[in-house]
Amino acid sequence: MRIINGAKTIISLLKELGSMKPVEKADFYKSKCEYYQGIVELSLVVASLTSICFLYSDYMINGTVLTTIIPRLFILVFIAAFFIVTHYSSSFRTMIVMDFVLGHGMCVTASWTAYKLVDNSNSITGIIIVNLIWLVIGLVATPRDNVINGIVYIVEIYITNLFNHYTNYEQILALEIPCIIGITVVNYVMAAFYLDHYKVSQNLEKALVTDPLTQVYNRHVLDQIISDNAIKYSSPDDNIAVAMLDIDDFKKINDENGHYTGDLVLMYMGLKLSKETHKDDYVIRYGGEEFVIILRNCSVTDARVRMEQFRTDIENALDTPIPFTISVGVSSYDGDYLKALQKVDEALYKAKNTGKNKVIVL
Repeated sequence: MRIINGAKTIISLLKELGSMKPVEKADFYKSKCEYYQGIVELSLVVASLTSICFLYSDYMINGTVLTTIIPRLFILVFIAAFFIVTHYSSSFRTMIVMDFVLGHGMCVTASWTAYKLVDNSNSITGIIIVNLIWLVIGLVATPRDNVINGIVYIVEIYITNLFNHYTNYEQILALEIPCIIGITVVNYVMAAFYLDHYKVSQNLEKALVTDPLTQVYNRHVLDQIISDNAIKYSSPDDNIAVAMLDIDDFKKINDENGHYTGDLVLMYMGLKLSKETHKDDYVIRYGGEEFVIILRNCSVTDARVRMEQFRTDIENALDTPIPFTISVGVSSYDGDYLKALQKVDEALYKAKNTGKNKVIVL
């Protein structure tokens, strides 16, 4: 029964993984790489350094280590290249490529060593053991990476056989091809199992930056989108506007109708803002009854028009918990987030103190 339930779980996860959009899938594999990279990197480095210890077995076969010491120590070049490249590039694709480079570095040095041995009949053992390395690297790789690596490894065995003339070459291929297929399948299943962890992490991250009442972002999201007083992933040429919105006489709403009604008004605002802003905009409950909206790809003129339409919609809406109005301040963003926030706050203050239920631009 447990096996059947496990199989059902695997099938369900595989279907979910297969149905993910390309952007979602890329983010998923990036997360998986970041999660497992530490243990994969440690395992590869330890395995690479351990391979040097095979100098003892080389001595037992050749009666000397002088012929194999250079091939064995050459793995240090691959280790150095791994750390240099990953030091200057921290992208997850670079990490995966360098993981495979280090893995194949062990294969290259082992094949070079086998060429120097008087008896390479034990090569089949080493070639099969290398599959453990591919299994480990598969923790951070995508299924396509694993398939490509498997093909490259088979070609690698074919090329090295031209020099080493493995005495059991046919047996090596007969064992290696199903091993590569099995590793690819296992790593794909393991990726599906990581999906559970990924979804939990995504939900937790979302909960940290989501206001539970209005279901829009809370102020914690600013830690993610603002860096060095600038909006991330934006350039000076981008049209970005900032708006600050406040529910008029919200204290009076609470006092006369109760806090439950006040909460319903806030929930309504959150839902309305989510529906009437664009996908790349940020709607943030800034505090109490105040909301900040970061409008991407939007000039300050267009922002004023959009906020004026929103203000009118709220004023004339028939589905609000109770009738209410809003005041809005709008300003442009020119690369200085705090300055834009200060200006939009001043605009909102002016709107509140000159009659309310209006949009002011500064």
